[in-house]
Amino acid sequence: MRVSGHRAYIPALDGLRGLAVLAVVVSHCWPQALPGGWAGVDIFFVLSGFLITSILLAEHERTGRISFRNFYTRRALRLLPAMGATLLMGVLIAGLLYSGSLNDTLREAIAAFLSVANWLVALGQVRSGLLVHTWTLSIEEQFYWTWPIVLSVALAVGGRRAALWTTIVLIGVVLLHRLTGLQGAYFRTDARADSLLVGCAVAIAASLGILDRVSTRIIKIGGITGTLSLGIVLAAGDHASSLMEGVGFTLVGLAAATVVVAIAVRPMRLPVEMACCPPLVWVGQRSYGVYLYHPLCIAILAPRLGTEGLFTLVGTALLVLVTAAASYRYLETPFLRLKDGVGAPGHRQLPTPVPLT
Repeated sequence: MRVSGHRAYIPALDGLRGLAVLAVVVSHCWPQALPGGWAGVDIFFVLSGFLITSILLAEHERTGRISFRNFYTRRALRLLPAMGATLLMGVLIAGLLYSGSLNDTLREAIAAFLSVANWLVALGQVRSGLLVHTWTLSIEEQFYWTWPIVLSVALAVGGRRAALWTTIVLIGVVLLHRLTGLQGAYFRTDARADSLLVGCAVAIAASLGILDRVSTRIIKIGGITGTLSLGIVLAAGDHASSLMEGVGFTLVGLAAATVVVAIAVRPMRLPVEMACCPPLVWVGQRSYGVYLYHPLCIAILAPRLGTEGLFTLVGTALLVLVTAAASYRYLETPFLRLKDGVGAPGHRQLPTPVPLT
């Protein structure tokens, strides 16, 4: 199935996004229940790479170019309103409830606003702030700043095949770079960009029709294997293990990619029906807010419920879903309407990629 400007909204991708963010929330609230919930971040990285590249390729197919101004305007309208609310809330909660963390939280807020929070964490410059989780958003925002330029140059030089080979080479470079052993590799853009690039590669391969030539049997086997692999990682994965900090993150990204293919590129009935579960789709549509606000909800509830455990999970889930729903309706949606009018092609596109991501 080739990527085109007329691809419709795919609810199952929002369902997958909902699963990914719920895994992260569970792992933060009750780590013993889902120690590998961090892999939800990698699932989101793959989704973001796939979706953003699909949208950029559709624009390039339609207009013959990629408009950086329109792209960055849309990204700002999508990301900044809820991010601004999160940074303000984080500083207020730290000041009111955790004064000892206020300085670190302020530094994290500034770093998150500048899209460099992941480097602050990777270099050990913060210890107790309430906004540490913004590191994932910084990685994605750095990706948003660079990838459209790289893709545009590759398309201009050699078309989509050149773009695909460029992406594959970059995945290899990131993997080899991480294998050298890096301080704070888990948080570094240069050590974690491979999952984003795997998603980009899937989108480019789909646009070239390469995945159409793969047999249905192989797609099914890949989707099942990828799903089982992700399940194992979610249930027992340790992101700090030597395996993960070696080839592991790339393998998790590839597993997530097989699921994306089985849902969006060569849809298989079972994964599509599972991911289209209405509650999951609902959560996925609000996943940006769920991710942004859930550590703040944990911080608010911690004095009464503790920092982790079943009660913390239940209380956080209730509070964050209400908060994210209100944010989506009253804060994010007005800006989403503005975003949809920027360079609008006059038809529905793929679901908008949002970071966890």
